[in-house]
Amino acid sequence: MSQPAIEGRLHPVTPLRHSWAVLAALATLAYQLRDLFSFGPRPEGSADTITLPLWAACTAAVLIVSGTVGLFTSAWRHSHYSLDGSVLEYRSGLLFKVHRHCELDHVQSVDILRPFLGKIIGVCTLSVVVPGTTMTLSYLTLNQARALKARILAEDTAEDLLHRVKTKDLALALLLDIGTNLWSLAMVAVAVLPYVLSGELLTLSTLFAFAPRVWRLTGKKLFVYSGWSVTRTADGTYRTDYGMFDTKQYTYRDSRITFIQLYQPLLWRRFDWVEVRVAVAGAAAPSMLIPSGAAAPSILIPVCPRPVAEKMVLHLLGQDAVSHLNDPLPAPPAARKATPFHKALGYRLGSGYFTAWSGYFLRNVTTVCPVHRVQSVSTRQGPWQRRLGLASVYAYLPGGGSVPAAHRTTSEAADLATRLYRTSMEEAEAQHRKITNTQW
Repeated sequence: MSQPAIEGRLHPVTPLRHSWAVLAALATLAYQLRDLFSFGPRPEGSADTITLPLWAACTAAVLIVSGTVGLFTSAWRHSHYSLDGSVLEYRSGLLFKVHRHCELDHVQSVDILRPFLGKIIGVCTLSVVVPGTTMTLSYLTLNQARALKARILAEDTAEDLLHRVKTKDLALALLLDIGTNLWSLAMVAVAVLPYVLSGELLTLSTLFAFAPRVWRLTGKKLFVYSGWSVTRTADGTYRTDYGMFDTKQYTYRDSRITFIQLYQPLLWRRFDWVEVRVAVAGAAAPSMLIPSGAAAPSILIPVCPRPVAEKMVLHLLGQDAVSHLNDPLPAPPAARKATPFHKALGYRLGSGYFTAWSGYFLRNVTTVCPVHRVQSVSTRQGPWQRRLGLASVYAYLPGGGSVPAAHRTTSEAADLATRLYRTSMEEAEAQHRKITNTQW
């Protein structure tokens, strides 16, 4: 039985939100030109100024403000969204009409974003991610957004909270991050220490070069990551909720996850904490959730005990993937001449998963991916590797990511590349048959 269509307009606060930027620009322009105008009686010696009666100036200001708000209000009245069957449509525009639509079968994630002022007013933004673009509906009431999200994802209301990050653990983890400590030490050595030794206030000016970076590594992340939780919905998707003031969501489908990465900074080893990262095919994560690099995975959990991370791997990839988080095949002895971090290297292939270990001195980065996700395999050999008889194998995944097995012997690299390619083809065919049988 087909469900009734959901139709409506955006929240009435939308035109006010869109018009304030134009009004702010006009106010800035008026302030810059304030010396060209005078109000009331013309003052003596002011031949270069334009004198306007006060009532005329007030009338012009009212007309400009009302005209701007009225223009955006008219555009808002011509905007309309509808969800009928398997198609989400959004029409907008007053002079230039815009008609956007997306098939629900192509939707990768649906997220609800609640900025700080939006939480006070009671509105939010619905973000629908499809391959290559994102449809954004700003602004909706929270009930409207939840109703649309439930229909788009066809999800049940039942949810299972998997993990919530404690604020004290998050704060301690940020302080123990090696990047935070290095920038803090540099700030103390370059700015604070010279002031203590000389007493000159001018030496504190170098704080402006370091303080923003330290703030982004500590305070800003604390505000963004506060209240972080991971929830499993009834339809099998995984949702992260985070933010102290601006509450945001990001939804992951386990069927689109290309790999999971466990990252453990050096100072976290005492507490056995890790950061869980995931890469999703065809979906771009928010910038604050990407640690580094354009093709870097996004953050699923900023800090958690290792058993919790293994539970997430179990949920997202399966039991066999958890067993792949241990017992790597170490790098050959010749690798010690290629890199001082040879003890951190390793890989493991089997049971439908490919896992690689890397890091500095310690194996602090573990990447595990389903073999059926591998799109291509390549072998690289630099000049120094060729002299040492070594090569590196790279498994390329959807979305631009790769999982490397670095500095293996030439014969081992050739055998690994062959096995990895053959296994990926077999697993992909098996996965396709499984999906086909499920659909029929």
